[in-house]
Amino acid sequence: MYSANHQTSTWRFFLRAGDLIAIILSFPLAYWTAYFWDAVPLPLVDRLTWINCLFIGFFNLYLFGVFGLYRWQSFIKIRLMLRLLALSIFTGTVVFIVLRSFLFPTEVLSISFGYLPDLLVNTCFIFLLVATLRISVFLFETQYLKSTRIECLAFVSWSDRMEPVLEGLIHNALSQASVTGFFSNPEHSALTPPPSLGFKELGALTDLRRLLQSNKITMLVLDLSDIGEMQLLMISEICSDLMVGIVLIPWTFDVWSRRLVMRKLNGVPTMVIPELALESFSNRILKRSVDIFGAILGIILSAPLIIVLGYLIKRESPGPIFYTQTRSGYRGKNFQIIKLRSMRLDANDGTGVTRAVENDPRRLKIGEFIRKWNLDEVPQFWNVLKGEMSLVGPRPEIYELIEELRETLHCYNLRHLCKPGLTGWAAVNGFRGNTSLEERIKYDQYYIENWSLTFDLKIILMTLRPPKNAY
Repeated sequence: MYSANHQTSTWRFFLRAGDLIAIILSFPLAYWTAYFWDAVPLPLVDRLTWINCLFIGFFNLYLFGVFGLYRWQSFIKIRLMLRLLALSIFTGTVVFIVLRSFLFPTEVLSISFGYLPDLLVNTCFIFLLVATLRISVFLFETQYLKSTRIECLAFVSWSDRMEPVLEGLIHNALSQASVTGFFSNPEHSALTPPPSLGFKELGALTDLRRLLQSNKITMLVLDLSDIGEMQLLMISEICSDLMVGIVLIPWTFDVWSRRLVMRKLNGVPTMVIPELALESFSNRILKRSVDIFGAILGIILSAPLIIVLGYLIKRESPGPIFYTQTRSGYRGKNFQIIKLRSMRLDANDGTGVTRAVENDPRRLKIGEFIRKWNLDEVPQFWNVLKGEMSLVGPRPEIYELIEELRETLHCYNLRHLCKPGLTGWAAVNGFRGNTSLEERIKYDQYYIENWSLTFDLKIILMTLRPPKNAY
């Protein structure tokens, strides 16, 4: 986008500078707080050496980058910023204690009773000062500088993809934007916004230069699905000459990932999908470690429940208490999912494998209770321990239905880019059972693209609520 009309402040620079100042100030403030009342205060260098201070400071700055504290999302979302900040500082403190204990094992006790109080006070000051300066930068950007950056938007033609893009631009935290109107495209004259939205028609693309100038447009939004190559060249030349910003909605908008980024290869701009967080080796190790711990804990805690439910199932319907079924897992590899049996043994006779529906006549009496509270899924802790599933991920689909879903649903198979989960983002939002598969896939894709350990924890906590559409 051309940005000659108004320059935006470099908020990342302000954040880094503020973080550095906050960390530097935290050491003397922590010392002053800890030893202000001492008659003979010990020098700070004796309690927490300057080498340690430098290590903590630079390591925290490094962790701020690793935990995404210089990304756009954590800048405009105060709650996310505070959560990531606390997590990164806590991690830095733990690493410092571990390294000191490892490098100087004879000083472990002195570290515990000498350095640790100073370290905890210093950690609190780092959090308070960094958070204060970051919130100040955010308020400065959004309250003061925002009023100096006024965007007058216009768009060409209309599509279902145009509306969310315009909403995002209008509600941008760092600029004031309003939609002046739209330009009609003679090659797609029928593509106009609904009259109910109240957008004013400014004229046709054939008179773009004059109309951009007369309406003082500073930004133009284009959907490339409705713009020809020659038209795009003409529009870009005019906007470049008038220094009008351009926002392009690529035809790849409907491709699976919304995280397409531009990358130059030998001077040629290309659109690529960056590596997902779940594809990182360290993140895979982290997620697998949490899965193993959670699976072992789940197996131990659920054992008495399985014994009681197994007895009730056996008493109502003689036969096995467990039910196995082929499901499609990571990268399309099939596995046998384990469930507590909640239906009759002849449930699929004559009909083949079908989804459960509300008030399903195939259910056992105890099965109604089991499925209502998702207790049939409890044995899947064993699948998690074996590495076939994860605690959190898209729910595994019935193998016999996969081919049909791949043919009828756009980009369906990409949900297999991660291990299926015992619970998932779609499931906790009620998209399970006989609900919209399209919406379920959207939630699954959102999870894959935005995975984080805190996101997994949020989903696990949401799973504890009474389930929706479980039957």
